[in-house]
Amino acid sequence: MTRKRIAGILFVVLAMALGSVALAQSKKQVDINSATEEELVAAGIEKAAVKKIIEARPYRNKSELVSRQLLTRAQYDKLKDLLIARQPPAESKPKPAGK
Repeated sequence: MTRKRIAGILFVVLAMALGSVALAQSKKQVDINSATEEELVAAGIEKAAVKKIIEARPYRNKSELVSRQLLTRAQYDKLKDLLIARQPPAESKPKPAGK
Protein backbone atom coordinates (compact mmCIF):
# COMPACT_ATOMS: atom_id res chain seq x y z
CA MET A 1 0.00 0.00 0.00
CA THR A 2 1.08 3.50 -0.61
CA ARG A 3 1.49 6.03 2.16
CA LYS A 4 -1.27 8.12 0.64
CA ARG A 5 -3.71 5.22 0.78
CA ILE A 6 -2.77 4.35 4.36
CA ALA A 7 -3.19 7.98 5.37
CA GLY A 8 -6.64 8.03 3.71
CA ILE A 9 -7.74 4.90 5.55
CA LEU A 10 -6.50 6.27 8.88
CA PHE A 11 -8.35 9.52 8.24
CA VAL A 12 -11.63 7.70 7.58
CA VAL A 13 -11.23 5.51 10.69
CA LEU A 14 -10.40 8.53 12.85
CA ALA A 15 -13.35 10.52 11.47
CA MET A 16 -15.73 7.64 12.20
CA ALA A 17 -14.41 7.23 15.73
CA LEU A 18 -14.72 10.94 16.50
CA GLY A 19 -18.21 11.03 15.02
CA SER A 20 -19.44 8.20 17.21
CA VAL A 21 -17.94 9.82 20.33
CA ALA A 22 -19.63 13.13 19.47
CA LEU A 23 -22.96 11.36 18.91
CA ALA A 24 -22.75 9.56 22.25
CA GLN A 25 -21.91 12.79 24.07
CA SER A 26 -24.70 14.73 22.37
CA LYS A 27 -27.43 12.45 23.70
CA LYS A 28 -29.35 14.02 26.54
CA GLN A 29 -29.88 12.11 29.78
CA VAL A 30 -33.34 10.63 30.19
CA ASP A 31 -35.18 10.55 33.53
CA ILE A 32 -36.76 7.11 33.90
CA ASN A 33 -39.28 8.52 36.40
CA SER A 34 -40.75 11.14 34.06
CA ALA A 35 -39.69 10.48 30.46
CA THR A 36 -42.31 9.79 27.82
CA GLU A 37 -42.48 6.52 25.93
CA GLU A 38 -40.95 8.25 22.90
CA GLU A 39 -38.02 9.63 24.92
CA LEU A 40 -37.21 6.21 26.38
CA VAL A 41 -37.38 4.56 22.95
CA ALA A 42 -35.14 7.30 21.52
CA ALA A 43 -32.61 6.52 24.28
CA GLY A 44 -32.34 2.99 22.89
CA ILE A 45 -34.75 0.98 25.06
CA GLU A 46 -37.00 -1.53 23.30
CA LYS A 47 -40.68 -0.54 23.17
CA ALA A 48 -41.86 -3.61 25.12
CA ALA A 49 -39.42 -2.82 27.94
CA VAL A 50 -40.42 0.86 27.88
CA LYS A 51 -44.05 0.01 28.62
CA LYS A 52 -42.99 -2.10 31.62
CA ILE A 53 -40.62 0.63 32.85
CA ILE A 54 -43.40 3.23 32.75
CA GLU A 55 -45.85 0.91 34.55
CA ALA A 56 -43.37 0.16 37.35
CA ARG A 57 -42.59 3.79 38.26
CA PRO A 58 -41.24 5.33 40.48
CA TYR A 59 -37.62 4.24 40.85
CA ARG A 60 -35.24 5.19 43.65
CA ASN A 61 -32.27 4.71 41.31
CA LYS A 62 -31.64 3.62 37.75
CA SER A 63 -30.11 0.27 38.71
CA GLU A 64 -33.59 -0.86 39.76
CA LEU A 65 -34.22 -1.47 36.06
CA VAL A 66 -31.99 -4.53 36.44
CA SER A 67 -33.05 -5.59 39.95
CA ARG A 68 -36.71 -5.47 38.88
CA GLN A 69 -35.75 -7.45 35.75
CA LEU A 70 -36.98 -4.78 33.33
CA LEU A 71 -33.60 -4.66 31.54
CA THR A 72 -30.84 -7.23 31.36
CA ARG A 73 -27.45 -6.31 32.80
CA ALA A 74 -26.06 -6.03 29.24
CA GLN A 75 -28.87 -3.69 28.14
CA TYR A 76 -28.42 -1.58 31.27
CA ASP A 77 -24.64 -1.36 30.83
CA LYS A 78 -25.13 0.05 27.31
CA LEU A 79 -27.63 2.67 28.50
CA LYS A 80 -26.64 3.55 32.06
CA ASP A 81 -24.78 6.74 31.13
CA LEU A 82 -27.91 8.09 29.41
CA LEU A 83 -30.32 7.29 32.25
CA ILE A 84 -31.07 9.07 35.50
CA ALA A 85 -33.75 8.60 38.18
CA ARG A 86 -34.68 12.02 39.56
CA GLN A 87 -36.59 12.08 42.80
CA PRO A 88 -39.50 14.42 43.46
CA PRO A 89 -38.64 17.30 45.77
CA ALA A 90 -39.18 16.53 49.44
CA GLU A 91 -42.40 17.99 50.72
CA SER A 92 -41.79 20.53 53.44
CA LYS A 93 -43.72 19.87 56.61
CA PRO A 94 -45.32 22.85 58.35
CA LYS A 95 -43.46 23.88 61.47
CA PRO A 96 -45.40 23.51 64.71
CA ALA A 97 -46.65 26.72 66.25
CA GLY A 98 -44.23 28.24 68.76
CA LYS A 99 -44.95 28.58 72.51
